[in-house]
Amino acid sequence: MRKKIIAYALSIAAVMSLSVTAAAVGKMLSADMNLKALQKFAKKNTYSYKIYEYEKENAEINADNTEYELKYYEQMLKKTSQSDSKYYEYKLKIAELKKESELADIEFEYYDEDKEELDRKLTDLALKSKYYELCGLEKQIGILQANVDYLKKYAEVEAIKLENRQSTETDCKLAQINLQMAENELSAAEKSVQNKTREISDLLNQYKDTEKFSVKCELPQSITYRKFDPEMVYKKFSENSFELDKQRRSMEYDEDYLEEIKNIYGKDSDTYKSYRNSYEIEKLNFEIKENEYKSQITEMVSSYEQAYAEYLSNREYNSVLADKLDILKTAYDTGNMSELDYLKQYAELSAEMNKANNVLAQADLLYDKLCLIEDGADAVINNN
Repeated sequence: MRKKIIAYALSIAAVMSLSVTAAAVGKMLSADMNLKALQKFAKKNTYSYKIYEYEKENAEINADNTEYELKYYEQMLKKTSQSDSKYYEYKLKIAELKKESELADIEFEYYDEDKEELDRKLTDLALKSKYYELCGLEKQIGILQANVDYLKKYAEVEAIKLENRQSTETDCKLAQINLQMAENELSAAEKSVQNKTREISDLLNQYKDTEKFSVKCELPQSITYRKFDPEMVYKKFSENSFELDKQRRSMEYDEDYLEEIKNIYGKDSDTYKSYRNSYEIEKLNFEIKENEYKSQITEMVSSYEQAYAEYLSNREYNSVLADKLDILKTAYDTGNMSELDYLKQYAELSAEMNKANNVLAQADLLYDKLCLIEDGADAVINNN
């Protein structure tokens, strides 16, 4: 039997010490960390792991306290005559505590068996999402730099043409403005990379000594595909969801409690009718929530199928574009294409080829989300 701890002072003190304990967490972030390294670091070096330990202890304390209180009132009921005014008060209190005790037990079981692993997977997903966003920004910098190179050369050509009276001052000035705008966009993207890198270190709860921290972006060559059936995804989610299980159990005990109210006050009493109405509302809200979950899962599966189909078509398209780039490079190297034309087409093709990276990240993240939903992760649906 779990240890009996009536007071919550110990758990409160433990939570208050979180800032001290977590600040002293293990090793520091390093340079060129890929996704695997970041996820490995997160496993034991973030606040979430410490918070889980405290929450688990609180769940154990709550379960023990509720069990103790339930046994106390059961003993009091045995000692109380049915004619005593306290008798029915105790019966209702016991009905309430049976519900609280059952819910407290399943919450502790959840922390003891499933929550740690589920939290780890959710952290991995959050890191992967930030990582892909950062990689997307770095790819975007390459595209913007290619555009700046082209516009810089274009402005140079326009300046030479103006000297030879083959262009106008307006066209020349417009070329300079376009170049400046492209350089500003590139500078903004570079700052976005810095901000996104900081977001990753913040997600890992590393706020100091992060000057040497950097991320090495390595997008996968291919991603896993799986045919998801929305109905089966929801079925697994419904079976594994702690929140849904907790709510179902709660309604079962509410039904028992309602029966006690009817036995004590009668089915025509206002007290019974009020509790019955609340119970019916609770059931309807639960049904609404289930249908909302089903709808969101169906939509997510559809988005995954679309993203994966786009990924496949873009990957095929990119192989053609890569061949075209080789042809352009050969033409430029052999003097059959001007530098200006080459830079222009290179910038355009680079932007087109980056679309595959975007849909790859989208499809891969949706795949992970759907797998987590099957594991019972309500947070994935609620935050989608």
